[in-house]
Amino acid sequence: NREFNQPYGIAVDGNGNVYVADTENHRIKEFSSSGVFLAEWGSEGGDEYGVADYPEDIAVDGSGNIYVVDRSSRVQKFGAGGVLLGKWGKEVSDIRYRVDSPYRKREGSGEGEFHSPGGVAVDAGGNVYVADTYNHRIQKFSSAGVFLAKWGSEGSGDGKFNHNKGVAVDNSGNVYVADRNNHRIQKFNSAGVFITKWGSKGSGDGQLNSPYGIAIDAGGNVYVADTYNHRI
Repeated sequence: NREFNQPYGIAVDGNGNVYVADTENHRIKEFSSSGVFLAEWGSEGGDEYGVADYPEDIAVDGSGNIYVVDRSSRVQKFGAGGVLLGKWGKEVSDIRYRVDSPYRKREGSGEGEFHSPGGVAVDAGGNVYVADTYNHRIQKFSSAGVFLAKWGSEGSGDGKFNHNKGVAVDNSGNVYVADRNNHRIQKFNSAGVFITKWGSKGSGDGQLNSPYGIAIDAGGNVYVADTYNHRI
């Protein structure tokens, strides 16, 4: 129960419990703050809800609800023990089968649809932010999955993304995005208005090489998983 296969995402709830997106094992695992195994759920399932089909990232809100984005291009919301509370993304009735897979193609570019989302975060008000990676944008939702806003498109200018991956929110509601293939971090307000950016491709101090993950502490300090530089 304490073994993993390429875990991608991690989150901590208000009680200190740790949730891990165990990606290649298609499941979510929960541990105490000291690493004691508490629960797990999920399996490979493609179209089915309540499973974790290559979960990419995970976030927990102030009420302990758990949000998971996976490679089936959807968001799922779980309660304690993995009880499915909600889900959103392109509905199965609107999608077609893949030529090369028994699963159906769920990707989309409309509001509330996703293409391989790689990151998820929740603000203090329970709003959910999704890094819609292959659509090069951020989408914002209520905790019930109601679409609220979106911003971004493919490019390298301010407010544009190139396969944005991680997303995090600070105590003031500002949104930070790991803009992976632009090798930078961008900061926005909660409405998606661009505030600032930093980083460029390289291995020097303050430079980045394909940043994937991002987190913010209570003091507003930003931590970046500088993936191909193998460092934080």
